[in-house]
Amino acid sequence: MAASLFGNLGRVTSRDLLAKIAWGREHEIASRTIDTHIYRIRRKLQLSPKNGLRLTTVFTRGYRLDEDEVIATDVVTGAEG
Repeated sequence: MAASLFGNLGRVTSRDLLAKIAWGREHEIASRTIDTHIYRIRRKLQLSPKNGLRLTTVFTRGYRLDEDEVIATDVVTGAEG
């Protein structure tokens, strides 16, 4: 799942595609199952605006991973905003 999100930086990745990637085929899974995996990805990879990346839920469509360039630059240079 994480590889698909990083590979589609700035674009919405559908919940159906994420489920197909994670389980290898299309089948009906509980909505909360994907939500739980996304939560774990956010936590383990520290995807938050303060770290320069934001994993956003796009209602009814899926998830989008965005890079916050200003904050990402600050993290690299050590500058504080």
